[in-house]
Amino acid sequence: MKRIIALTIAAVLPTTLVAEAAEPTAPSPIMAMGAYVPSDDMDGSEAFYRTLFDSAPLIELPDFVAFSVAGGWFAIVSRDKYAPDSRPGSGAVPYLQSSDLKALQARAIASGMTTLEIIEEPGIHLLKITDPNGQLIEFFKLTGQ
Repeated sequence: MKRIIALTIAAVLPTTLVAEAAEPTAPSPIMAMGAYVPSDDMDGSEAFYRTLFDSAPLIELPDFVAFSVAGGWFAIVSRDKYAPDSRPGSGAVPYLQSSDLKALQARAIASGMTTLEIIEEPGIHLLKITDPNGQLIEFFKLTGQ
């Protein structure tokens, strides 16, 4: 009986210690990631991203359109209203992980883009897309190599 109790404690204790160690001491003040790209053509940009993300936006305002992407928002905003001093393609580059780069490649081509190449590097594959406003968007897939 003592042996069964000792084996049970030996099996449960490491799991309990790991679970306790893995708990954060305080909640993170960051709740989700988001990105936005300025647009000079809100209707054209919305159509492009509807096709690329294969979904409808969560928010559709004349100067702000947001899609739900991986637990955060990917938004398109009016350059005139929200980023008047920005130049097309000069902001941060959204970098999104994908499970299927070929599907994104096909959607981008369906939205009117020309041939896009998937770049294959050891451990990571990349698909770089420039949206109709000149904004670069990069998608990556980890390959485990």
